Amino acid sequence: MTKKDEVGIGSSGEHKSNRLDEHSVAQADIYNRELRGNDQSNPLDNDHCNQETANQDYQRQLVAKIFNMRSRMPLQNEANEIAEPIQSEINTEKNRQVDTQASTQTSTQTDTQTGLNVYTNNFIENGIRALSITFPTVEGLIGEDSFRMLSRKFLRHEAKASFDWADYGITLPTFIESQDALEAYPFLIEVAELDWVIHCIQREADKKFEPSTFASLESGDTSSLRFIAAPGLQSRRFWFPVADLYRLIHEPYLQSEEGVLARKALLKNTTELINNAINMTTPRSLVLWRAEYKAQFEYLSHAEAEVIQKINVKAPVDAVIETIGTHNIDLVAWLTKAISNKLIFAVA
Repeated sequence: MTKKDEVGIGSSGEHKSNRLDEHSVAQADIYNRELRGNDQSNPLDNDHCNQETANQDYQRQLVAKIFNMRSRMPLQNEANEIAEPIQSEINTEKNRQVDTQASTQTSTQTDTQTGLNVYTNNFIENGIRALSITFPTVEGLIGEDSFRMLSRKFLRHEAKASFDWADYGITLPTFIESQDALEAYPFLIEVAELDWVIHCIQREADKKFEPSTFASLESGDTSSLRFIAAPGLQSRRFWFPVADLYRLIHEPYLQSEEGVLARKALLKNTTELINNAINMTTPRSLVLWRAEYKAQFEYLSHAEAEVIQKINVKAPVDAVIETIGTHNIDLVAWLTKAISNKLIFAVA
C-alpha cells in the first residue's frame, strides 16, 4: 500500500465512504463487461481478473477494519459507563470500611486508656489505704491530706513486689528521710520505723502461753533450757520520743474531752524531748512484743535490752541469768515481770 493510500485511509469517514462507493461501481462495471464477453480468455484477461480479486479483498479488509473500529468504540464507552459507577461504589465502600476501622481503632484505644486510668486510680487508692493501715501514727501526725500526697509519691517511687499489700512499705522511713518538705519533722522517720515494727509484730504467728513450764527452772538443767519468747519480741533504739508520739495519736483517753489537760501536758513534754534529742549522747531502748492480739512496747534500760537480745538469739537460760547478774538486775523481779507481761511464754 502506497503512502497516498495510507493518507486516504486516515482521512475522515465521509471521504472514505465516497471513495469506497466509486471503487465499488467501477469494479461492478468491469465484472458485467466480462460476463457479456466471450468465454475465451487471454493472459491479459487473467491478469485483469487477478487484479479484480485483489481489489475485492482490499475492499473487504477495509470495510472490516472500519466496522471493527467503529464497533469497539461504543462498546468501550458502554463498558466505561458501567464500570465507573461500580468502581465508584467499590471506592466508597473501601473508604467506609477504612473509616469504620479507624473509628473502631480509636474507640478501642480510648477504651483501653480509660481502663488503664481506672486500674491506675484503683491501684493508687488501694496503696494509700494500705499504707494508712500500716503507718497510722505517721498519718495522724501529718494529717490525712499530707499523708495521701506522701503515699502517692512513695507509690511512684517504690514498686509493689508482693501481691499482699501488708508486705508493702518497709522502705517508707528511708523515703521520708529523703523528702525535703519533711526536714522540719525528723522524728517522722523513727515514727515510721515504729509503725512498721508494730505492723510486723501484729502479723507474727500465735504461740501458746505455758506458765507451768517455768517450774523447770528450779529443778532442770538451765544450760539445756531456753526461754520461749513472745511473738515478735525484740528491742529497738530510738532517739526521739516515739512512744509518746504514738500515745498522742492512739490513746483513746487523750482524744476525749476528759483527757484534754493530760494531752496538753504530754504534748508539752514530748516537744521538749524532741528538742533535747539533738543533744542526747545515746538513744533510748524500747522493747516490743505481742502478748495477746495486740502489739505492746515500753522503754527499758540498756541492760534489760541486752537480756532481751540474749533471749532472741535463743541463748541457754543460764547465759541469760548470767547477763542479768552482770548488770545487777534483780533476777526474781525481772523474771516475775517478764512472765506477768508475757515477754516470755514458756521454758523448753
